[in-house]
Amino acid sequence: MHKIVFQNPDGQPKPAMENTYTSIISANISEIKCATHGKSVDFKLIFHSPNTYMIEITACCDEFKAIIDDRVAQMLS
Repeated sequence: MHKIVFQNPDGQPKPAMENTYTSIISANISEIKCATHGKSVDFKLIFHSPNTYMIEITACCDEFKAIIDDRVAQMLS
């Protein structure tokens, strides 16, 4: 699972930040379909106090999840 760590003195979720990262990730993976099953991937950002969003990816198979994991890792690096 990928994570986004940020400065967050108040330890509260940041909806604007979550929306921005969700838009960026979605734009980069929304067109990718599983070659075997023809399905797309689902993901969500989950806030963990005090300063982390975890990116949870759900895919139809492990191979497709690995492809999406690699794409998200490239975006975050």
